[in-house]
Amino acid sequence: MKNKLFFFGLWCLFLPLSGCAQNNSVKTQLQLLQTPLDYQFPIDSIGFSEIKNTNFLTKNGAAGEFDINSNNVHLIDVNNDDQKDIICQDNRHYQTTIVLIKKGNDFVEIWNKPGALVDIKQGKQTTIYVLCRAIGCLNETSLSELAVNNDNTITENIIELHTDTKLTKLNTTFEQKTLSGILRTQPIIDDIKKKDPCTGDVKRGNQIRVIENKNVIVIKTQSDWCLVVLKEKEQSSVGWIKV
Repeated sequence: MKNKLFFFGLWCLFLPLSGCAQNNSVKTQLQLLQTPLDYQFPIDSIGFSEIKNTNFLTKNGAAGEFDINSNNVHLIDVNNDDQKDIICQDNRHYQTTIVLIKKGNDFVEIWNKPGALVDIKQGKQTTIYVLCRAIGCLNETSLSELAVNNDNTITENIIELHTDTKLTKLNTTFEQKTLSGILRTQPIIDDIKKKDPCTGDVKRGNQIRVIENKNVIVIKTQSDWCLVVLKEKEQSSVGWIKV
C-alpha cells in the first residue's frame, strides 16, 4: 500500500512538471513564429575551407545537388559524435534549410525543407528551428522544431499560425484545458462559405477545424474566447475557440 502511495505521489508530481516543460516549449515556438522578416541567423562557417572539396550527398546518394559555400553553411555537431555537421541555407530558388551529417569522408543529407534557420539549442540533444513564412497561396506560417537523435534520425514537430491570427498580449502563464468547439483564425464567428482562389475548395469563413474534448494550451483569453495551441502528434495549430 505504501509503495502504491509513493508511486502515486511521484505521478502527481510528474504531471505539473511535464506540463510546465510543454508550456516552455510552446513559449519558445510562439516567440520564434514572430521572428522579424530581416532576421538572419549568425552562421559560423569557420573550418569550411578544410571540407569544401568533400562530397555533399542527397539522401539517395547523389552528389553535386547542393550549392554549399562558406556564405551559407553553419558548421556544428548536431548528433553528439564530436564531428562538425552542416546546416545549409540554400537561397537559389526559394529559401531552404538542409541538414547534412558527417559520415566518413562525406556529408549526407538527413533533412531538407523550405524555410530559414532561426535558432539552434544545444544540450543532451540538438534542436534546430526552421521558419517557413506564409506567402502567396500559403496562408500559414510554420515553424519546424527538429530534434536530432544520436542515430541521425530527426524527430520533427511543426506548429502552424494563420496570417489572420495575431500573437499579441499573450497570458503570462499558460494553462492546459480540455475544450470542444470550432477552432478559428480570429475571435469572431464567420461561417460564410467562400471558394479558395488558389485551390477552388469551399471553405467556411474563418474555421480551421472542429475539435471535441481535445487537450489544448490556453495562451490568451479575450472575453468568452480563448486563443489556444492544439498539439496533436507531430503537428500543432494555433487558433481561437469560443468557450
